[in-house]
Amino acid sequence: MSDPGNVRTKKFFELFSYLVEKRVIISMYVVGGDFERLTCITGIKEDVAGHQLLVDMPDGFEAVAKKFDPLHLRFNFNGPDQLEYIFTTRGGCIAGRELAMPFPDVVERIQRRKNFRMETPVGTKMLFKINNSPVVFALINISLGGAFGALIKHGFKDLKGSLLTVSQKIYNAGIVVPAANERAGETIIIKRSEVRRIEHDRDRNLYRYALEFIDIDPVEKRKLTQAIYHFQRIFLQRR
Repeated sequence: MSDPGNVRTKKFFELFSYLVEKRVIISMYVVGGDFERLTCITGIKEDVAGHQLLVDMPDGFEAVAKKFDPLHLRFNFNGPDQLEYIFTTRGGCIAGRELAMPFPDVVERIQRRKNFRMETPVGTKMLFKINNSPVVFALINISLGGAFGALIKHGFKDLKGSLLTVSQKIYNAGIVVPAANERAGETIIIKRSEVRRIEHDRDRNLYRYALEFIDIDPVEKRKLTQAIYHFQRIFLQRR
């Protein structure tokens, strides 16, 4: 291959078969739209249109797809070497509960490792204090490197605007993982994290925050890793 950073056609079957066999979680984004969801590739097929990927259709996608013709989608995932891979597709169609997408022309391999985000089940929270006042986030997704959540409770009266600022440090936050059938509830302690991004939902006057985990004890990191595996199992059971 002339470009070692790309996976050419002869490697596509091997790579995509890995995604199907291992049911690897992938992120799907509608290019030009405001729709990003986690999903998985369910199969590979060949017909008169050529080789196609079958992708499990996320909830809410069909309504969004009507606004974009042809479909232009971007996917990213962690490959067998734990590096990040990205590819885009154009065209394709909805076939029942699946999307039939043409093979991409190229798959780009990013020469850096990435902490993949997983959606968190309802009830997953992050608790901490700011100036001795309690703060509660409802977590939306999480990885070994950070979390994204919405502020749902705080102890500040007459707060106007964002409670936190970019680069603000948070100490000794507890991530509360709700109990499930095979797991007891637990709390994971993050010694230090920092605010990296702030989003404001003006319609609901709701603030969402992206946090990076800066310092976490090895024991707590192992607990976080197991929790993320648990979240992945929950996600796959819903497919």
